[in-house]
Amino acid sequence: MVRYGMTFADLTDYEACLPTDECSEVVVAGLPTDAYKLSFDGKAVDNGPAFPYDDNNPVTSTEVGTCTKPVCKDTEALLEILYWNGDFSHTVLAFRVEDKDGNTILQGEDPDESYSVNNTYACLPKDDSCYMFLIGGRDEWDANYSIIFDGKLVRRSDGWLFDSVQFGDSCERCNQDDESLVEFFMYTGATHIDEVGYEYEWDLNRVSNNSSASVVSGVVPIGPGTSPLTHKIMCIPKGSCSSFYISAPNVTREVVRLVVDDNSTSWENATFSNVTVNETLSFYTVYALAMDNVTYRKVTWRAPYDKFGSRSDNQTTNMGSCTVGGLCDEQTQDLLDLELHMPANYDETYAIFPYRHIHNSWIGWYFGYTNIGDGWYFLRSNHYNTHAYDLDSAYGVIECVPKGDCDLSFNITPKAPVESYIVKKNGIQLDDADAIYTLMTPFGQNCLPASNSLSGGAVAGIVIASVAAVGAVIFGSVWYKRRQNQSPNAKEGEEEEDPEA
Repeated sequence: MVRYGMTFADLTDYEACLPTDECSEVVVAGLPTDAYKLSFDGKAVDNGPAFPYDDNNPVTSTEVGTCTKPVCKDTEALLEILYWNGDFSHTVLAFRVEDKDGNTILQGEDPDESYSVNNTYACLPKDDSCYMFLIGGRDEWDANYSIIFDGKLVRRSDGWLFDSVQFGDSCERCNQDDESLVEFFMYTGATHIDEVGYEYEWDLNRVSNNSSASVVSGVVPIGPGTSPLTHKIMCIPKGSCSSFYISAPNVTREVVRLVVDDNSTSWENATFSNVTVNETLSFYTVYALAMDNVTYRKVTWRAPYDKFGSRSDNQTTNMGSCTVGGLCDEQTQDLLDLELHMPANYDETYAIFPYRHIHNSWIGWYFGYTNIGDGWYFLRSNHYNTHAYDLDSAYGVIECVPKGDCDLSFNITPKAPVESYIVKKNGIQLDDADAIYTLMTPFGQNCLPASNSLSGGAVAGIVIASVAAVGAVIFGSVWYKRRQNQSPNAKEGEEEEDPEA
């Protein structure tokens, strides 16, 4: 690997001897594409596909030497997946391709080293076909992909937590005229289970008249031999109010631990014994829920429940067109309906999310008592999104909340970079009011006094998130590696342990 400084003042010609009868890859990262030219065996070569690398410059991958792609039959089309894994040399995500029956026909390989552009090829039937490319991981990493099918670019993306792309000539999802599409993603690769498999259980319900009926249910297996990436598409009648319930495994097992004896008087003189104890397994997963292109949940979820409130045994997410009479107890509850719309462009994102996302800490909101001394938050932004907000996208929250009128309010940081937001109470849009340090929407009418000020307790309770800007040093890297064409029959990625466990 050869690395150059920020000004490229020391950049000189770089030469290396590569075999002509093998396929080699030349990767250039962090340099302007007009700052260098590539040649092989005396002949100029194109820089190859480019992926975002830093705020200003791309990374390119160029194949030189004897490089061949599969030759497909007349009834087949060539699928090409180009995947740039950033600076991760280990598995932080998974991707695969399914046919229209949901069978896995192509599995992504583990990255063999960091700063690598991996090409995966497969010949697939092209007539009366539909395929789905799925990708997801535990965070919005600096990774990118391109999909080319039958010589045509299907999708190029450099910003996602989860993503699904359909391609082929016979693709259908839901009937858009009378059905809504619910999409569920889960990545379980952050929990490492060595021996026994366990299952998350989930259930999608239609809710009306304060009762529910199951539409579809299932399980997400976790453990040896299972894929870390789960994806489900469900179609329900348009205009429905839906509720998605998911529960984590509850597993207690006997383990032997070294513990301090009761008669020990000090740590220096302590004696230890092996004791068999009952220990509850911890589970760590990432999942997202969306309905009709509105994301209602995108979180890292830890289980089981703990007394600190950072973990839970189960979670319920409401989605769609809900009414207070259909979802809530009208005698004691009101319906909160929040809509957040992200801008198509945002210029102040940091290098870790270059021009792709808005960091979730920039959009902080809570719903609770206006006078914070009378209670605590019922709902907060990180209950629904612990990850970044995608640009040009919509997010929603639907919850039944205690009746409180002017005692309750929705508060959001005034510089939150949202395109717009709407707060509804029982289906009626509410107006904002000026307040100190926040934009406040009282959960009632004519709630604020003429001074438009909050009490001292309210001000003390408002949390304003901030992010420290971290300067990124732009550098150029040039290196090469020999690479054989990858087989479509790739091995499944290994699971990752919870880095915070």
